[in-house]
Amino acid sequence: MHMLITKLDVIQNYYVKQKKTSWKDMLSESDYQAAKIIWESLNDSSLTYEEYTDLVNDQIERTSVSKVTVFGDGINNTAVKPTGDYSSWRRYRNKLVNQDHWSDKSVENIEESAFNTLKYLTMDAETGPHKGLVVGNIQSGKTANISALIAMAADNGFNMFIVLSGMIENLRQQNAKRIFNDLQADGQGDNHWNNLENPSIRRGFATDELKLKPDSKEKYLIVSLKNVSRIESLYNWLKRDHNKQKQMKVLFIDDEADQASINTRDVNSDERTSINKWILNIVEDDNFGAMNYVAYTATPFANVLNESGKHTLYPENFISLLEPGENYIGPTQIFGLGDPDYQRGMQDIVNEIPQKESKEIQEAQRDGAAFKAPESMRKAIDWFLIAMAAMRSQDYKKPISMMIHTDFHKQAHSLVEKSVQRYLKELQQKYQEDPKHVLKKFREEYKLGRDELSKETFEKVMTDYSGAVKDYPKWDAVKDELISLLSIPNGEFVHHIKMTDEGENVYGSGIHLCIDNSSFNDLSDEHIRLIYPDGNQLKKCKKAPAFIVIGGNTLSRGLTIEGLVSTFFLRRTNQADTLMQMARWFGYRQGYELMPRIWMDQEAEERYEFLTEMNEDMREKLKEYADTDLTPTQSAPRILQSPSYVNVRITANNKMQESRPTVFNFEGLNHQIILYKNKEKSMETNLENTKTFLEELGEYEANGAHMIWRGVKNQKVKEYLGSYQGVELDKQLASMPHIIEWLSENGENFPNWNVILAGRGKKGVRKASKDEWNVNGKTVDAVRRSKTDKSTDDIIDIHALRSPSDLLADIPDANDAPESVKKSNMGAITRYRRQKGMSNIPQLLIYRIDKNSKADKKSKERRDLNTPYDLIGLNIWLPESERRVANKSVVKYRAVTIKDYDQPLNSGTEVDEETSGEE
Repeated sequence: MHMLITKLDVIQNYYVKQKKTSWKDMLSESDYQAAKIIWESLNDSSLTYEEYTDLVNDQIERTSVSKVTVFGDGINNTAVKPTGDYSSWRRYRNKLVNQDHWSDKSVENIEESAFNTLKYLTMDAETGPHKGLVVGNIQSGKTANISALIAMAADNGFNMFIVLSGMIENLRQQNAKRIFNDLQADGQGDNHWNNLENPSIRRGFATDELKLKPDSKEKYLIVSLKNVSRIESLYNWLKRDHNKQKQMKVLFIDDEADQASINTRDVNSDERTSINKWILNIVEDDNFGAMNYVAYTATPFANVLNESGKHTLYPENFISLLEPGENYIGPTQIFGLGDPDYQRGMQDIVNEIPQKESKEIQEAQRDGAAFKAPESMRKAIDWFLIAMAAMRSQDYKKPISMMIHTDFHKQAHSLVEKSVQRYLKELQQKYQEDPKHVLKKFREEYKLGRDELSKETFEKVMTDYSGAVKDYPKWDAVKDELISLLSIPNGEFVHHIKMTDEGENVYGSGIHLCIDNSSFNDLSDEHIRLIYPDGNQLKKCKKAPAFIVIGGNTLSRGLTIEGLVSTFFLRRTNQADTLMQMARWFGYRQGYELMPRIWMDQEAEERYEFLTEMNEDMREKLKEYADTDLTPTQSAPRILQSPSYVNVRITANNKMQESRPTVFNFEGLNHQIILYKNKEKSMETNLENTKTFLEELGEYEANGAHMIWRGVKNQKVKEYLGSYQGVELDKQLASMPHIIEWLSENGENFPNWNVILAGRGKKGVRKASKDEWNVNGKTVDAVRRSKTDKSTDDIIDIHALRSPSDLLADIPDANDAPESVKKSNMGAITRYRRQKGMSNIPQLLIYRIDKNSKADKKSKERRDLNTPYDLIGLNIWLPESERRVANKSVVKYRAVTIKDYDQPLNSGTEVDEETSGEE
């Protein structure tokens, strides 16, 4: 075993010194020979080719499992992964391992992500400042990744660490304390950490006292408010002693980098917004020994769309993608992504606020009028009480919360508080008058809540979830806790956080009602803003403390709503970055996985469904760029624009000034038809035309429940698509006439297709029974797809058609594909097809949908299909070549105009002049 480890060390060191960006690049004969010579110069034994390829393939598999994606200009240093027990990284890693909510896989993911980002940093000033972007997910453990990068950088010789941490001072203090505690390792590590609070020339630590020589163990951490005067003072302090400045190896981290750091002045003028200007002053100062600016955000749209060029904060050197841990519950897990088996994810936990009630609340808030909590708000509060009782019955001890976010105006928050307080007091009074009636209502609501999300459904959606998931407790246990709660004396049942004469917060067993906005900063005997108990205060609580938090913009960034089980969300913004940051219901929910519920109106739900698609599309595009060794200065990231009916703007206009509309031609199209005419003639015609088309294709291959025809001419496919009777709606991202026109113009690029008739079940391809739809006497069982409640008398909406595994059906030995690919998203399947040499073959998937398809009885939003004929569904997949020909398309993106770099560049897309003036 020691020999294998030593051989691996040699290969890893060679990999780093050669500045490789992918372990796949190590499989060449020349690299093997080089590693062999190094090994044999150090040892008497040999390194065989088989040993070498086994070790390299292990690294390919390991880095694949770790899900690291970096899209950049290559490795820039000789950094190594720290292995010493007293290194800052190993000390921090041990701390993560010992925390309950980090699985081994999550810790490994953090380690690989931090190390791969580290390799793109510069350790000297020769190439100027390095600028990068790390893209995370909402509430997915970004701070842990920041601490990991800082720790590894410190172990590799960096000595000055600056973190810009938001706009709110108390959150800055919390982050500073957390990061410093993550790093200092109780003073026992190889590095000695110094936390410098608001350094300036006038006071605090003098720069001439800094110990910055290469052999120094002193490391300096500055967590600064994103505030003009703070950043200006920091810069003046950093450059005061030029000799010290030249010794500074700086890692400058901008947390929430799309907030306040963006230049929202006219980017074509010399004027810049103040915070952006002072950040650039630090980053562009060439007197530092090394300067690295790394922006972190989960919503990077403004960072990649606003401006580019040498003297901007555009991430010219790299963009790194953080993958969340396997226990993360994010947009795709809740809103789903195109797998018909679980296409709605856990979307049944999303409850609708009726339009009438939404309008009532908004009008009352606008007029400043008190209002009675409408039914949807009352149900959201009821569920909060039920979930709290259930969790308390299971001995859950941490804070449990409800969030109400209806408006950014402070006056509205006070109106909502009065409405909530009134309902809770009425509820307690009703319980005192007729406890059986109230408990009966709660029991019915608990049953409905359990039906919305079963443990089985959760585990099907969260296939890789680590750790046990607690099922719902028995009703009697929940009832006992509700009785205990509703029996609390009136003054203690619902109140603000109370404070002792000594200024210590006191937490009871009732409900703490909090308004979190800047109007309530003054301290009194009652604290209105949200403050969760610390560890010592939590130990004093008899039961898990409960909080209802009402607010606006302060709930959108930085602030974690702990134990969030009920959300009432009613905001009218249509900006993608703002909406994503408001989604505090995304995150990790260990210990109460089945409890979270959300209330929002239909318009908001449609926007979040699109944002899920938009977010996944962006991440997959970044992975594609990484696979093709492009850099951010060669191909600007493209951000998907919404179709008009969803009405989502990517970000504010002054945050995407140099972006231009681009077109994504039909190369790369992967389009499933989910809308169908509810007309007998259309259904019958599609069945007949599909039968005729397939029977003319001749011999087929059988693969499970799939009939496969290879080498089908483009002309035949085009004619079949032309005969297909579909729905012509603006909602469809690609219409059939445009696809057919594009195939006519570009058919020479795709002369031959693979056509697949996809079925279901274990019977596979079989002889058709009498009067059964068939292809030359053979058939497969029809798939089952129910319709959604958005269907109308004229249109059938099934929401999702294809199963990801069907996209692999035409690949030889596809059954041997890793389970992670079969169950994965489109990006992983695309990469697998490329790996198997199938990336240049277009594919047409045809589904016959059973007319008698039944809806899941537990689904609130599904209905039986109940059509007179089976439906024919299509999925069209066209390969994407490296060159993109600009042709007609209806899928629009935005990308920044790349400029001011030394190499020949292109944005990866071409501007459609007809739409270049659109917003």
